[in-house]
Amino acid sequence: MWLPASPGGLLSYLVTLHVLRLGSGYFSVVGPDRPLQATVGQYIVLPCHLSPSMDAQSLDIRWIRPRFSKTVHHYRNREDLYSEQLREYVGRTELVRDGLSRGRLDLRISALRPSDDGQYVCTVTEDASYGEATVKLEVAATGSVPQLSLEAYEDGGMRVVCRSAGWYPQPEVLWKDPNGQCLPSVSQRHSSDARGLFGIEDVIVVTDGKRLGNWSCVSNNLILPSRENLARSCALLILRLEQQFPDVFPVFS
Repeated sequence: MWLPASPGGLLSYLVTLHVLRLGSGYFSVVGPDRPLQATVGQYIVLPCHLSPSMDAQSLDIRWIRPRFSKTVHHYRNREDLYSEQLREYVGRTELVRDGLSRGRLDLRISALRPSDDGQYVCTVTEDASYGEATVKLEVAATGSVPQLSLEAYEDGGMRVVCRSAGWYPQPEVLWKDPNGQCLPSVSQRHSSDARGLFGIEDVIVVTDGKRLGNWSCVSNNLILPSRENLARSCALLILRLEQQFPDVFPVFS
């Protein structure tokens, strides 16, 4: 960065930079006051607008990822500029033009990925005026229906494994016994694929013969709405242990 040689010149430069960052006060940039939630593979529109409302078609509008200090989408004076765009966003972003004349600076991102999760900053520059607003995006994916399997006779009981894949972020896994009581797992392992989606492998050992019956593994995504309904739709795989292993479990009765 270039800096003036004299102390007086440096002070003047810093004051000018400060004024540019704060803007002249005739507009401000406003974003949502809460995080946005979206699903992997879908699209999202990140909202942002000028206050007071004004025509933004001739302004310099830049959406950036502050974590990387890189450009997601750049628009200036009725033209989209792609020379500085992050590679992973090429072909997936669009500044929504319909609202520009009313001061709306919305950015559409399509084919969402787990890596799109996080903060975005909407910046606007016009001459010596500058404003910005932060938008937080929470990306999520609901994985496959959990699959239960009986793997081995272990520690005086049966080792039961619950597997599911395609989650983001890592899901919460709950085991329930025939009475609906939650049980702790004895081990849990997470993995991730090339797309950044998580798989889980969760294990319990069933040793109580008096509670033989319906055992279930429930996987929850803690970000997406309607958590209760999501858990039911993803988790109602039931295992009747005493029917599948009659030679093993009578010894616990």
